[in-house]
Amino acid sequence: MMPGKRMWLYVSVAALAVVMLASCDGTPARAPSTGSALEKPHLTIGLSVPGATYLPLYVAVDEGTFAKQGIQAEVVEFRGGADVIRAAVSGSVDVGVVALAEITSGIDAGQPLKAFYAGFNIPNFDWYGVSSVRSLAEAKGKRIGITQYGSSTDFITRYALTANGLDPSKDVQIIQAGPPSTRLAAMEAGQLDISIFSTPEKFLAAERGYKLIYSQKQLSDDYPQHLFFATESFLASHPNTVKALLRGHTLAVRLAKQDKQRAEQSLIKHLQIDPKYAERTYMDVIDYIHEDGRLPDEKSLDVFFDMGIRTGRYKERWPLTKFWLPIYVDTYSQWRLASF
Repeated sequence: MMPGKRMWLYVSVAALAVVMLASCDGTPARAPSTGSALEKPHLTIGLSVPGATYLPLYVAVDEGTFAKQGIQAEVVEFRGGADVIRAAVSGSVDVGVVALAEITSGIDAGQPLKAFYAGFNIPNFDWYGVSSVRSLAEAKGKRIGITQYGSSTDFITRYALTANGLDPSKDVQIIQAGPPSTRLAAMEAGQLDISIFSTPEKFLAAERGYKLIYSQKQLSDDYPQHLFFATESFLASHPNTVKALLRGHTLAVRLAKQDKQRAEQSLIKHLQIDPKYAERTYMDVIDYIHEDGRLPDEKSLDVFFDMGIRTGRYKERWPLTKFWLPIYVDTYSQWRLASF
């Protein structure tokens, strides 16, 4: 995505309307295929920032899979997951799709939130540095760019620094520098020494001469990159709507896996990337996206909470009941659609 192409969202309804990413690309919503009446056929879905890890949602918008389930979905992008949490609490968005770190921050702040579907288990972050920095262990005194404080990029950067023998609160300067394209521009302007990137911006960073100094895959095999979440009251009062939303999502996942070319076109369109990066971007994320909404494996969840414990974010691993509503994953075989 090129700098300046998008405006950043705050939580007002007016702002959401102005910078709406898409409304199922103009596809009119149909009656739900299951025959169950939807409590709310018009949904606003908040994403933290533009990113390849949101591939199924881009495909759902472009191919109308939400509309085919009776959902008119407005997908809007924010400047970070923490803003999506605030928007959900205020009622400006109905459903958010953000990192587990951001959902748990909202719950810790006393907000009645629950994650209810996962499957974006993508260890996609890498850290790139200027030529004078050979490894993350050599980052002492350096300026490191993240999206915003409290975001998943902040959370995992602090853990990676700790794992490399540095104190993130004393040894480095962590700067909230906005979305990936803005952080890359800040590096080019000499305002950052290191930044965390995901696909496709990490390809651009490498192409522009920045060095890969650490990879998230060195920490864990899976990562709770994104989870669907909503307020507990919304989930309790909109069960048919949530199932329709998830049917549209799972159809989009299936389509993205079956039709690589169409999925790549969605990446090019929504991330505004050079087509030469499309295949690499697709291949970097697709195998970590799961239609059945599974959480990362137990080992990877242990690593996730250990990240938080070692950086002072958590006192202990949270029980699933504190953040997770399992019913939609547990009943996946009952509500899923067998074909398009």
